[in-house]
Order: sequence, then C-alpha cells, then structure tokens
Amino acid sequence: MIAIFSLPLFAAWSEFDPTAPRSVRTFRLVVTLAAMLVMGALVFIKQHLLDRELLRLLRTSQESFENLRRVQAQLVQSEKLASLGQLVGGAAHELNNPLTAMLGYADLLAETSLKDEQRALTDKIAQQVRRTKGLVSSLLSFAQQVPAEKILLDMNALAQTAVKLSQPQLRARGIKVHTDLASDLPQILGDSNQLLQVCLHITNNALQAMAQTGGVLSVSTRRHDQFVQLEFADDGPGAQEPDRVFDPFYTTKPIGQGTGLGLSACYGIIQEHKGKILCQNGPQGGAIFRIELPAVVKEATWAEAPTVSSDAEVQASVTLTLPPTP
Repeated sequence: MIAIFSLPLFAAWSEFDPTAPRSVRTFRLVVTLAAMLVMGALVFIKQHLLDRELLRLLRTSQESFENLRRVQAQLVQSEKLASLGQLVGGAAHELNNPLTAMLGYADLLAETSLKDEQRALTDKIAQQVRRTKGLVSSLLSFAQQVPAEKILLDMNALAQTAVKLSQPQLRARGIKVHTDLASDLPQILGDSNQLLQVCLHITNNALQAMAQTGGVLSVSTRRHDQFVQLEFADDGPGAQEPDRVFDPFYTTKPIGQGTGLGLSACYGIIQEHKGKILCQNGPQGGAIFRIELPAVVKEATWAEAPTVSSDAEVQASVTLTLPPTP
C-alpha cells in the first residue's frame, strides 16, 4: 500500500523536476505509470483471490449450518420418538394382560360343544385377539428399540406387494398407479414386515390425499450411490408442512380421524434400518416421500442369508395389516 500511494508522488516529482531534461522526465513518468499499472493489476488479482476464498468460506459455513440444523432436527425427532416409545410401551404392557385372558377364554370356549356357526365366531374372536397381541408385541418391540430380524430383501418386490395390496382401494377411488422400477437393483437388509408397513402407510396417505379428486400415484425405485431409493409421488394437494409430517401426534386431519403416529412410526423404522425418509412437495404439486436404504452387495457376508425375491414370499412373511394413519 505504501508503494501504491507513493507512485503519484514519484510521478509529480518526475514531471515537475526542473533540473532534469525533458526526455529524462518523460522516461521517469512512463516508468512510474507502468509501475502503477503493474501494482494495480497485482492488487486486483490479490483482491479477486481473497473474494474467492471468502466465498468458499461462506459456502462452507452455510453447509455446516445446514448440517447442524439437520442434526438438531434428527435429535429433536429422536427425543420425541423416545418419549413416544415410553408411552406406547407402558400402554402395551397394560393391554397384554386382558388380551391374554381373552385369548384363554376364547380357547376354552372353542373346546366346548358348540354349533358350527358359534364355533366359527369363536375362531374369529381368537384370530382377532391373536392379531391384536401381534400388534401389541410390535409396539413393545418398537418402544424397547429391539432390533428386528433382518434378511436380504428386494425393494422392487416390496413396492409391488404394497401396490397390489392397496390396488382395490386405489381402483375404487379412481386412482391410477404408475410404476418405474429399476432393473438389476441391489438388495437391502431389513425386516420385510416393518418395511412393508411403511410402504402401505405411505400408499394409504396418498390414497386419502387423492380420495376426492383421483389422480396418479407414481412408484419408482433406483440406485443412488450406495443406497437404494424408493419414491412415492401423488397428485394430491401436497403436505402443508413437509418438515413436520414425521412429528409424533402431528396431523392435518379432523379431530377423531387421525392420531398423527403413523409417519412417526415409519420414521423410527427407517432410522432403525440405517436409512432416511424424506417428505417434500413436488414442483407440479402433490407430496413426494423418498426412502433411502443402504444397498447390500451380493458378495458381502450376508450373501448366504435367506432372501425374499418374490411378491408371494413377501406376502407370506408379513402381517397384512394397515398401519395407523396420521
């Protein structure tokens, strides 16, 4: 900076020095102006480099801030799910005792002399009680964060099974289904029952969003880096607050028509599978739910584990019950 500010003084001295010949003064003036140009260029280049460095630091700071916000949101969500797990665990324990008594009385009743119609009703009672006990057991596992038994699964088979199970309800409401399933998709490691429950719940949400107007439900799968992505996109009105749909007890439905726990359970299941679930509104409207789960290479340690590669096997290994809606 001293050199830059001193150059005009040298230029004035070169121009107004009476003792120097005219040619010498012109030479000094040209040299001074050339030095000013060189120094100005160096200052410009230095400032440009500083600006680039500042922009890089600004982008890094923004990325760090966004990462911090995501981590904070995940921590808040985890705390909410932990509190919800404690509540559900206590309620499930209290429900287990009367359910066990109901199942015992139903079995005793089935052993007595009954008519065929009465025996059929008794069997239905016992079946529904067992189904309820299975749901309570699942709630207990979720509340206690017990790791589910995971096997190798085909994401395409899970998506197709969820669509087939929901097809009658979708067709009744005039909703078309468009599937775009990637070929040669790597397998994932997970619990078929839990993951199918997630797919069914998201499909049921899309069905309710388009129940009045109809539309198209698009289901697609693809590989992204080391993850397998499953995406559900509908033509409904979209989510009012996409960032809050996974909060426990958050619902936009009228009072008495939703508990707001379904998507929270889906979030917990995907987190337990080391994956991600995101919700956003599409550019043309409608809600988009994207599930990402780690891909498993066939040559990995789990290569000898049992696989589920067909719709029939998926359906046979799961409990076909719709999850609660938010």
